[in-house]
Amino acid sequence: MRRLFKNNVKDLLPYILALWLIAGLIMGRAVLSIVSAMMLLPVFFTQVNGKELKKLLLYIACLLFPVAISGFWSEHKDLWWQAFVVKLPLITILIGFLSADFTAKKIKQFIWAFNIVALLGCIWSLFQFVTHKEAIIQSYLVAKVMPTIMDDDHIRFSWFVELSMILLGWQLYINSNKREKMGGIAMILLLTAYLHFLASKTGLLCFYTSILLAVCYLLLQQNKRVIGLGLVVALLLIAFTAYEVFPTLHNRIQYVRYDFSNYTGGKFENGSSDGARILSMKAGYQIALQHPIRGVGFGDLKKYINEWHNSYHATSLAYERFNPTNEWLIYAAASGWLGMLLFSIGLIALLSMLSTKNIFSICLLASLLLPLITDDSLEGQYGVAVFSMVFSLGLSLQKQSKSALSL
Repeated sequence: MRRLFKNNVKDLLPYILALWLIAGLIMGRAVLSIVSAMMLLPVFFTQVNGKELKKLLLYIACLLFPVAISGFWSEHKDLWWQAFVVKLPLITILIGFLSADFTAKKIKQFIWAFNIVALLGCIWSLFQFVTHKEAIIQSYLVAKVMPTIMDDDHIRFSWFVELSMILLGWQLYINSNKREKMGGIAMILLLTAYLHFLASKTGLLCFYTSILLAVCYLLLQQNKRVIGLGLVVALLLIAFTAYEVFPTLHNRIQYVRYDFSNYTGGKFENGSSDGARILSMKAGYQIALQHPIRGVGFGDLKKYINEWHNSYHATSLAYERFNPTNEWLIYAAASGWLGMLLFSIGLIALLSMLSTKNIFSICLLASLLLPLITDDSLEGQYGVAVFSMVFSLGLSLQKQSKSALSL
């Protein structure tokens, strides 16, 4: 009886926790926090690959150590603790998935659940649009977008949607029947349409980068160049049609062009979306130059950013004074150049675990990396959760198809 109970726990607990973790993206932060912590439970019931586990822990330690040690010189311990705790799911989620060693069938179910949650989030968002259509369309002219799940974090939600599409495409390629392929293609088309309708720059940047990588891959294949050229035509048609049909995307592009002309000319208006992001990176870079050895500490980074604005751009409003929208600048400013180097080593080593000549792997790597360059995606709960879950699922798919689509 005891052995039977242990076997049931071993099989069911990781599976249920993983499904609840995915559902947590739409159910809210509380569920996500609780389940993220519980993802360590499978370790006590399963046989973990010691070598792989050690590698994973070492790479994640490189990401966490600069944050942890900066607590010694951070005055604001509460903010430092928040910056550290928010990254702990990098350990709990990744190790939970690794220790569970899910079957290919369960990984397929998780990826479909991932995409269903993404689709439900899109439907909820579109309902908000239909309910407040005119106001939302006008808001796109002033750096606003329609409401989304994930506490209205449209940047992370658009990232989540785009990553879901890559995972599903990869899954369809390596392990699916005809019905699943038809349903999966329909799902990807729906999510693609929504991604353009939402018009969040992060999601679209990842989407078009992935498509361009796929085009380059196909053009390198002598027997697939026609498909590659066809994909180029399809890409142009998608972009043109979306611009003409979706007023949200049209207004978004108009605002981005207006904003670009301002900040490239040295004019930073209050309420400027990209202008404020440029200022955040300038602040981070100058703070890093002034404190190159150990940085200012993750707990005091906001304090120094506020002081920088007071000195160099005093007219900026409180909500425009945020962390640099680049993870490397955050680590450099908060933990010094050595901390940034350690972060780089850990991240490169971690992502290298996904690296193959498989085109889906390449697209997934690019989409995981880009938002760390253009945003502070590892400084918030949803960003860390999405990164950790997608990496875990991608690693499982990579193990299933190491030789698929090789160059």
